[in-house]
Amino acid sequence: MKTFHRVVVAIDFTKHCRIALKEAVHRAMEDHSEVFAVHVMDEFLMEELKRAQATDRVTIRNEWEQKMIQFIWEAGVRDMLKIRVEVRIGRPFDELVEACRVRHADLLVMGAKGSRNEPNRIGVIAAKCIRQAPVDVLVVREDAQGPFKQVLACVDFSENSAKAVQCALHVAKQDGAAVEALFVYQSALAMALDYGGMVAPAVTGADPEALANWQKDLKAFLEPLHRGDHEVALTSVVKERINIREAILEQASDSHADLVVLGTRGKSGLRELFIGTTAEKIIQHATCSILAVKPDEVTGQ
Repeated sequence: MKTFHRVVVAIDFTKHCRIALKEAVHRAMEDHSEVFAVHVMDEFLMEELKRAQATDRVTIRNEWEQKMIQFIWEAGVRDMLKIRVEVRIGRPFDELVEACRVRHADLLVMGAKGSRNEPNRIGVIAAKCIRQAPVDVLVVREDAQGPFKQVLACVDFSENSAKAVQCALHVAKQDGAAVEALFVYQSALAMALDYGGMVAPAVTGADPEALANWQKDLKAFLEPLHRGDHEVALTSVVKERINIREAILEQASDSHADLVVLGTRGKSGLRELFIGTTAEKIIQHATCSILAVKPDEVTGQ
């Protein structure tokens, strides 16, 4: 069963990261793991503060670490003994990745910071961490309150999607949630459209036999992952769709999922990589929290 041993949470003193902080502490408490709260200060800001206050970097860093401790306390986190605070100076993405590397973290928790025009989109730094950070990344929506209740795990039969299912089951066990495992298959029609119409499309409509076969394969895929841990309710869902992203978002909405777990870089059987296309669009458009699970060769496990 997948567990998280060291958790890094990004702190930018906004309301978005306050929810992420609480989620990071919750995950850490369930797994008896450490939490490292990291704030990244811009180099230019540091130099301006040095001039304005006529002081040095060490003093400023210590002051901001005290601000972090106050922020954590005001966020309602009372178990301060398990949280270590750190102020780093530089570019946010680079410093967060380095903090994860130095701390041997296996989970990075961030708040979803959208724009005024696109509130559901996550921030630029969070999106880059999902794409490139060598650690699993949990992006928590601002309206996430309390334990997760319904978790949607995306399956493409790859090794990394098996890891994503394990993560989904672990989170669900911690929170008392239910899990749906979803596989979306593209029909001959979808493949024809994928080739720009160069292949004659098949007759539209779901194929009951194909759906039954995929459902059988999905249950066989899930059985060893779920074996011995049946206190978590796990159901399997197969959908035939042209657009995988829309099918996943539709299922998340229909099932009222408050967390979607997906593997990144997991290659599907239909030539589509889960990162850069499907996964990134899901991450940007989902209205719930997202846990992006990285393959072992990326995380070094």
